[in-house]
Amino acid sequence: MDRKGWPGTLAVAAVLIVLAIGLPMANRGIAAADVPLPAGSRVQVGPLSDDHSRPLSVQVPDGWALNTDATALSESVALYNGSTSFQLSVILAQGATPEQLWHGLGEIEQAGGVVPRLGATMPIKTAQGVPGLAGPITVQDHTAAVAVFAAPSLGADVVVTGPPEEVMGSDISGMLSSIRFDGAGA
Repeated sequence: MDRKGWPGTLAVAAVLIVLAIGLPMANRGIAAADVPLPAGSRVQVGPLSDDHSRPLSVQVPDGWALNTDATALSESVALYNGSTSFQLSVILAQGATPEQLWHGLGEIEQAGGVVPRLGATMPIKTAQGVPGLAGPITVQDHTAAVAVFAAPSLGADVVVTGPPEEVMGSDISGMLSSIRFDGAGA
């Protein structure tokens, strides 16, 4: 064997070793659950339709990211900004009212062995005109802001946790208002 090819072979072997060791180490340094979203992005959620769209979406302001570990786009999407989280879920409840959806939240928690305390609600609407209710829910000493919306063909619920000043801030109200239901009008 000729020794002239050894430096090239050693260089290739060194590059492969660096890639085999370095890439997994670099990958661990990148949070897999953190996908930053550009301001104004619209994130779709729900079962895929024939045209490959999803029936529910929300628009995100600047600074929000998608938590891929807590997201299953056919059911729910988990977004966060710092210590504030925004979880939007599809409710397959055709013809339900916001009041029925709100009451259903308590029943779901009770079925899981947890007794929630539902706070007073206030009516809200999306910019599209879909009616909903919003209020606090406390489960095992943890309080969250919750909203439910009832479009004719499906519903949605949103659970927001974080510091009170952020949960009640303009980002969250803007996101709630931006929720869109396919086929629900303007």
